[in-house]
Amino acid sequence: MDLLEADYFNSITRVSELKGLDDLLKGKTMNPLVVVSGRVASAAPFECKHNGPLGFVYENKFEVDSDLKWVDGELMDMSINVLLRAKQTPWYLEDNTGRVNVVVGYDAVGFSKILKEYVGLPNMKSESDFCEIILSAKEGSKVVYRDALDIGRYLTFVGEAARDKAGNLMIQKPKEQPFRVFDGEGSFDKMVDKLKSNSEFYIFYSKIFGTVAVAVAIVYGVDFIRWKKKNSGNNS
Repeated sequence: MDLLEADYFNSITRVSELKGLDDLLKGKTMNPLVVVSGRVASAAPFECKHNGPLGFVYENKFEVDSDLKWVDGELMDMSINVLLRAKQTPWYLEDNTGRVNVVVGYDAVGFSKILKEYVGLPNMKSESDFCEIILSAKEGSKVVYRDALDIGRYLTFVGEAARDKAGNLMIQKPKEQPFRVFDGEGSFDKMVDKLKSNSEFYIFYSKIFGTVAVAVAIVYGVDFIRWKKKNSGNNS
């Protein structure tokens, strides 16, 4: 199975430079499946002090907003709102030759793994731990979890190359195949190499076990024939 997957990924057109997408799409009646790489960029990134000067293009944020009413030092009323927010700005991949817009990148398999965690939830062993986090929130709004996709992150997408109505290059979710994203330079090649390595490992040991099984069968077969001849001689 790993070898089939490795062969599948190797059969996909690899675009080494983003400017090559333009030539690849010329004269095509169908949008081809491609592998493209580049760094995350945007014309209008979100700014945040936690992300440094470069900002980010996508964010998940989990907030607890508490409104407490105290009377004579005693809590009389408590209102808690739990908010899960996701926001995104248009973004693209770029290299020193060109750029390609990423369409609905958050739908790609592996997208959640490429987000950097800035505010993490503590280890929770049960639902009661989660409830305790919410109920322990003080008055006001508090971010209890946040992750984001930063500007400059190097990504590789396996998706469908196309053009938008304005003629701009874009990478999008294929109609039939999974939309995938890999984090870091060389991550896609390492994944394919690992699939090949695992396949070769299984093939090697399956041959060994197959040889051992044949040898054992021969030994038992010889012993059975000897036993049969011996019994036949005794009966005669």
